[in-house]
Amino acid sequence: MNNKNNEENIPTTFILDVDGVMTSGYFFYSASGKIMKAFGPDDNDALSLISKYINIRFVTGDRKGFKISKKRIVDDMGYQLDLVSTIKRIDWIKEYFDPRKVVY
Repeated sequence: MNNKNNEENIPTTFILDVDGVMTSGYFFYSASGKIMKAFGPDDNDALSLISKYINIRFVTGDRKGFKISKKRIVDDMGYQLDLVSTIKRIDWIKEYFDPRKVVY
């Protein structure tokens, strides 16, 4: 097989949803609103193994919990995080990435 064809099929971006993938999917509320999310302890270790080979991006549709996700994903782990509605994800991917090179 031609090397050029193989390179064309290699993904360049790995996009993960925060809630339910990086978290347990549970939200913790007080009378003031959403206050916590439960993240896995080893997610950053696993992603660091592949981050030198592929661009890693995160998305969340959780407006009210965005600051919590930002703290973990951006501030603690050092990855990019975008607020994207779940029903607009495919359009967002097409707008910013080559869908043929994205794992989502």
